[in-house]
Amino acid sequence: MELFIQYCQAAITDHGSIMVTLFLGGLLGSLTHCAGMCGPFVLAQIGVDDARSPSKGLKRARGALLLPYHLGRMTTYMILGVLAASLSGYLFEAPAQRAVTVALLCVAAVLFLAAAFPALNTRIWPPVLGSVLSGLGAAVGRAARPFFEAPSMAHRYALGVILGFLPCGLLAAALMAVASTASPLAAALAMGAFCVGTMPALFLIGSGGQFAVRRWPRHMATAVRGVLVFNSISLFVIASSMVF
Repeated sequence: MELFIQYCQAAITDHGSIMVTLFLGGLLGSLTHCAGMCGPFVLAQIGVDDARSPSKGLKRARGALLLPYHLGRMTTYMILGVLAASLSGYLFEAPAQRAVTVALLCVAAVLFLAAAFPALNTRIWPPVLGSVLSGLGAAVGRAARPFFEAPSMAHRYALGVILGFLPCGLLAAALMAVASTASPLAAALAMGAFCVGTMPALFLIGSGGQFAVRRWPRHMATAVRGVLVFNSISLFVIASSMVF
């Protein structure tokens, strides 16, 4: 255990900037992207709770958290991060690793920009890739459908694991960023931080409390866009520091 803690401390020391960037990206980026994509899944689960519970207030409070669901998403994100970092480390030899790291960080930065300015998506993603992603999203939805009607914690965890594979621009940016670390442990920690960042927005949706987004939509949209642009610049800075 002590050795594992030392490894974690080393990973945070070496890649802490990426972890903070992904946490911030998940925290504010989720207000628009996760709210639109994952919000309906949260509301669907809470609807099952309310229909079956005699104490709707208590059940809604528990349903708003949906911790097993979020832990399921975190599991998938961390596994994908470990795979991305492992492939990056194994496929590229040490002499090329720095160039690959810079390239991956730049791709992640561009994806964060695309999240900030959705109009860029049509220029970044070719039509064929868009069709593939749509098909993947539909397949994930079909796989997850049987788990919506079962309110047990195990089913909700499984639902989170499955829905963690939904194609998402923010998730793609996060995976590109952690792949640049070539460290499975650092990638897992960074993807865990990213998932934790997305939880507050989904909690607000579940509790019906997106007051700021509804009352000041322009201000919130500007704030979210600003943070995503800041994240993009941060990744570009990290990449440039490895070149110069």
